[in-house]
Amino acid sequence: MSDNVYLAQMSTDMEEARAKASFPVQSMVYLLRGGKEAYEKSNKIRELAEREPLFDKSRLSFQSRQEQLCTSLLISKRLIEMVEENDMDDEQFIALFRHIELLTPTNTYYVLAFMPVIKAQGTTEQADKWHTAAKRHAIIGCYAQTELSHGSNVMGLNTVAVFDQATDEFVIHSPDITAAKWWIGGLGVACTHAVVQAQLIIAGKSLGPHLFIVPVRSPFDLKPCKGITVGDIGPKAYGGFSTTDNGFALFDHVRIPRDNMLMKFAQVARDGSYTPPVHMKLSYGSMVKLRVDIVTDAAWKLAKASTIAIRYCTVRRQFHNPPSFKLNDNRPESQVISYSSVQHRLMPLLATAYALAVSGESMHQQFGQLMDQLELNNATLLPEVHATSCSLKIWSTRRSSEGIEECRKSMGGHGFSIFSGVSELFANIVPANTYEGDNFVLAQQVARFLLKQLNNVVKGKEITSSTADYLKTLGQGITEPFAFENHNEQILNPQVQLEIFGMRAARLVADLGQQLQAGREWSDLNMECWTLNFAHAEYLILKQMITKVDAMAAVPEHAGLADTMKLLTDLFCLSTLGYSSLATFLSTSTIHPSDLGKLNEQYRQLITRVSNDAIPLTDSFGFSDHELNTALGKKDGRAYEHLWDAVQKNPVNADPENAKLNVRYLFMCKRICH
Repeated sequence: MSDNVYLAQMSTDMEEARAKASFPVQSMVYLLRGGKEAYEKSNKIRELAEREPLFDKSRLSFQSRQEQLCTSLLISKRLIEMVEENDMDDEQFIALFRHIELLTPTNTYYVLAFMPVIKAQGTTEQADKWHTAAKRHAIIGCYAQTELSHGSNVMGLNTVAVFDQATDEFVIHSPDITAAKWWIGGLGVACTHAVVQAQLIIAGKSLGPHLFIVPVRSPFDLKPCKGITVGDIGPKAYGGFSTTDNGFALFDHVRIPRDNMLMKFAQVARDGSYTPPVHMKLSYGSMVKLRVDIVTDAAWKLAKASTIAIRYCTVRRQFHNPPSFKLNDNRPESQVISYSSVQHRLMPLLATAYALAVSGESMHQQFGQLMDQLELNNATLLPEVHATSCSLKIWSTRRSSEGIEECRKSMGGHGFSIFSGVSELFANIVPANTYEGDNFVLAQQVARFLLKQLNNVVKGKEITSSTADYLKTLGQGITEPFAFENHNEQILNPQVQLEIFGMRAARLVADLGQQLQAGREWSDLNMECWTLNFAHAEYLILKQMITKVDAMAAVPEHAGLADTMKLLTDLFCLSTLGYSSLATFLSTSTIHPSDLGKLNEQYRQLITRVSNDAIPLTDSFGFSDHELNTALGKKDGRAYEHLWDAVQKNPVNADPENAKLNVRYLFMCKRICH
């Protein structure tokens, strides 16, 4: 097959696109991956992961879910062995875990919740005790918050932890099945212990949700502990999270020692006296961390989908552009990436992936500052970081899941094949729209935070949040659309961009406040909160990108990349302004409709410039073929050959047992015909 002219042209197309890079690609890889040293350390871990035969995911597509779970457990075991064989520290192990790109039953244990929550919410003694046991793999843990009847409403959780002063124990109990812990990753078959969110009850009084470490299975034989009903909740939509044992647990008066309550911020003494935290929502810090991680995860999943789609559209040829109606036209068909409809669909998604990567990095820095404060029992940053993480979690999961699906559609029919590598990305990002807080519920929390800042403006006080500084513009009394003097120059001015995005967000906050004053019920303003959240998030992302460009320009090592990041920032700005969020720019009179034509001209120029660098920009994410797990988006561009090879591994084509199935089918048809 390799002698086919078209097949050979595919790799040529990829090489030519790669050669057009207008910036140093490897330098961009280092920038996005935390620097050269961090990238090289990570690359060593990646090479180690890719040499391990068990981590080959090609066979998973043909396995039943039970077989997939079994494989993922074997992978978890191998991971533990590799840590010991290579004497890895925690950071190296987490890097190895991320590089295998597989959701295993121990995912929440290592990376997401169990160990991080204990370190963040436990006392020094508790962290030493439980973290040491977990690191030795004497126990395997999970984070159990969501219940069958409660997800987003943490305050409404029904699981209780009643303090028994006589025995110095907590009694963990699920009053009925509505209180069953549900969706808990790792709980289905693997975990021995859970960090459980439960309502703390002392002397009949509820003190709100707190965190408790509860044994759920014996570490020796994995049989359920006394009083606990535990199991797997079954397959998930689109085949997502198929290798993760999301589980349930019901507690029937399960007793645990008093010091199994994580007491870094709130304490219960031997006599039952209760010391509250300095901020009642400090126990939500783990959720903030998870939302911060979700933003980064959404960025890299969209980056993968964009890489796959852009690579495939670069080597795929269909029709002639412009159209040709000549018979026997010997010209090669046109690259799909050359069509404007494809460029307009994919290039903004590429810019969005970069934008989310930058925002994820910024969020991690903010979260680090918050944790430093919390160590000193200072919760000043908590409301702002909570609101920011909610806002960006909402925006990133919605835009990433929509974007990944758009990538699939841009790839034509083959995009629907599991071997495209895109379907798995979609299936695993979609649930993030609802877990760790339903997006529409979180949008209301963001809106409440912004209304508090608006109240400061109205009262002439200082705005306490740097993320809502755009509200200061309301004091200027400007109600007219932004007045452009030179569209092409001004719309590429970062200060103008921020002013326009801030003006829109400020007017939406003001409108929400006016509607409440006019007597509309909060419950009737959910969609206004949703719209406001998107405007707030887009302002934050744009601001973070502009800040990143300025920081890059100031460092000689990155100065040569600043123009490229500025190009992506401009495309993010104009695609948001003129397309994905145009309605709110018009409804708030931030932009006059007569300006759109000129702005669209600049947008089209940006699309062309980014398209010329599309392959280098996707290469800059630094993905290996193993990480992408795709037949259609491999680095060499030979998509059809890789797709052919992937299909040949299908057991349906190779298993002798299928011959018997065919004979039975033919026999059945003959019986029907007669």
